[in-house]
Amino acid sequence: MTGIGNTGKRRAGQAMIFFIMVLVVMVFFVLWNFDLHRILHVKHVAQNAGDAAALMAARWQGISLNLIGDLNLMQALALGAGDREAADAIANIQARLCYAGPMIAFLASQQAAKNNGTRVHPGFTEITREHAQAVRFDYPFTRGPDGDLLFPEPYPGCWQDYANMLDYAAAEGIAAGPDNAQFYRDVTGGHTLLTIEFYEAIAGRSWCWFYRYAPDLLEDYRNFFPCWWPPLPEIPRGEYVNSEIFGLGLTRRAARLSDLTTRARLAELSEARGLDPIGTNAMDIASTWFCYDAGRWSSWDAISPFGETPFPAAGPVKPQYDYAGADAAVRIESDVARLTPGPEGASIANTIVWSAAAKPFGYLDGDVRPNACGLVLPAFRDVRLIPVDASSAPAGGGYNLGWREHIEEHLEDYMRSGPGRSSCWYCRQLLAWESAEFRRDGVGWLALNSALCTAQGPGGGPGGGTRRGH
Repeated sequence: MTGIGNTGKRRAGQAMIFFIMVLVVMVFFVLWNFDLHRILHVKHVAQNAGDAAALMAARWQGISLNLIGDLNLMQALALGAGDREAADAIANIQARLCYAGPMIAFLASQQAAKNNGTRVHPGFTEITREHAQAVRFDYPFTRGPDGDLLFPEPYPGCWQDYANMLDYAAAEGIAAGPDNAQFYRDVTGGHTLLTIEFYEAIAGRSWCWFYRYAPDLLEDYRNFFPCWWPPLPEIPRGEYVNSEIFGLGLTRRAARLSDLTTRARLAELSEARGLDPIGTNAMDIASTWFCYDAGRWSSWDAISPFGETPFPAAGPVKPQYDYAGADAAVRIESDVARLTPGPEGASIANTIVWSAAAKPFGYLDGDVRPNACGLVLPAFRDVRLIPVDASSAPAGGGYNLGWREHIEEHLEDYMRSGPGRSSCWYCRQLLAWESAEFRRDGVGWLALNSALCTAQGPGGGPGGGTRRGH
């Protein structure tokens, strides 16, 4: 009888252990299910906030372009009346609008993001505040190697005005980072270390990237000392017309009005706005006009179904939509703390990132694109979301804080001293890159499999797809 009793107790104990195991699994399943729904909810909120912020910024870009276009008409009227002083005052207002308009777009996009449930991002706010200080204290005094000012003001007092607007935006809190921000001190293009895809190719051992974009790099590179890389580019000097954030892509051009557009088109637009007819003499008076920058307002190759990287469109883009130029890209980042514990009971948090882009659209004379004549005219009527990869946002994103920290603070140390151990993800990829064995693996793989790298998918990358599909 004693043996039978002990057997029953053992079975009861085993049942209890099994019950506890099932209970633990169920608890983890409930926690995981709760975390999943929470993450999906935050992603949904981030998507709505990002799309709303991009659309609002693009709408204000269109409003700003229309205002500058209307002022071009008013300047033509002033010149026709022989009032050069009024024409100069109008040009000054236009110069200010090239900054004030985009900054209103910046503020409006923040409010749109907050209205859709996104919270202020401390990192975005801090980088905006720090940049305001750079604009206020560095831009007016920084000189190039030749002694000339590196950042000449578009109009007297611009840098202080611009810094004040950035400070005000930071004081309100930044929820949606302007991801196509291009600060004047940014250096881009031509250097592998400034290409974010290089680091991603190292991390993912994406040898096809090297085959397509840097075919000799794996074999030619020799370990760091002495520094193998060419020097990083210098900060470029330029004529500054456009805001760094949500810039309009305009330029100032000294010309006669007759070289830019026709009197018939101006007369039609003036009549539509209830303005007096523009005098014939105004067409031949030389003045400074705000025009589209041809380098920015070109055909929209990024969304063309033809070319080396075809966009998967059903057909040709209509003329009234076939132009690049002003657009707005934003980044939303939201942290989600998970209830499911990590290794050794550590807490885990996921960062949800959503990028969105939008663009103002319009047309002249039915279906003629607004930049057909070069001169900015009031033509913008609508805004639409566009693919982020078809926007002016750089590959890394203007407000990708990790990438910006790397290129602004870490790269110079790397160029001086070589790779070091760091928590920076990009620095860790450079450390991996310095391994001769790593590079030999890539050379060996390509020697056998390079034929696999010739496939071009619809998204523009080897094998298809893009790094930012939305």
